[in-house]
Amino acid sequence: MRWIFRGLAVLAGLAVLFAIIVFAGSEWVLRRSHAVPEVAIAVPKDAASVAEGGRLAKIVMCRDCHAAEGQGQQIFSDPMFGTVAPPPIAKMAAQLSDAELARLIRHGVKKDGSSTFIMPSHSLGHISDDDLGRIIAWIRTLKPGPQDSKAQNRFGPIGRFLLLTGALPAMATPANVSAAKRPADVGRYYSSVACQACHKLHEDGTMEDGKTKVPALAPMVASYDPAAFNKLMRTGQGMSKRDLGLMGVVARAGFSAFTDQEIVALQAYLKAEAAKGAR
Repeated sequence: MRWIFRGLAVLAGLAVLFAIIVFAGSEWVLRRSHAVPEVAIAVPKDAASVAEGGRLAKIVMCRDCHAAEGQGQQIFSDPMFGTVAPPPIAKMAAQLSDAELARLIRHGVKKDGSSTFIMPSHSLGHISDDDLGRIIAWIRTLKPGPQDSKAQNRFGPIGRFLLLTGALPAMATPANVSAAKRPADVGRYYSSVACQACHKLHEDGTMEDGKTKVPALAPMVASYDPAAFNKLMRTGQGMSKRDLGLMGVVARAGFSAFTDQEIVALQAYLKAEAAKGAR
């Protein structure tokens, strides 16, 4: 009997040690500083630019994750995994200069140098300087208020383990891949800044939860005729009647802000990419 108690004590000690390692290691990941310089962006003040910034904020999913008017929201909460709660944009932005806000959006680096998580900086980094200025112009019109979410991001034991192992990677992205002006090839551009937040161009993938399957973007889009693709982007309804899950939500909340011409250009670019991949 004494050996059983000793064995249980050893197991309990190992469990405590493992928990300490996971907590300390994940804290290092969360607090780690990333040396990415601030981004100097010209921010317009005119009404047309602000309106376009609001439209772009829908397309790149700022207004899906942070709620329609940027008031923040709790997207997911589980005691073991943690809580995903994008903060109110106005309250967050009030603490940042335009350059710091641009760095946060484009590179996923906060004011203190630590990284964001989940926010898709790998796609947001492609936003051109002029469009990023428009988005910031729209953000500056938002005001904190009683409607703002009080929920906060939190990582539970499994979430911290995923941080430590890299399964939930830091989004800090030092590379500068943006152009000064919105490119003429808007199909390629919007594929980079919006669609590829979730999809890979030629390969199937999964979301951060490791479970949700995401089809390869180019061949999937190429399988739609123009009218069906327009309907998908406007309503989130595919060619079948099945629920498209996250894609349906994103389309209704964000992609419906595309113009018809932008949807045509996007499909043309992705059809051409699908043809390249099929060779």
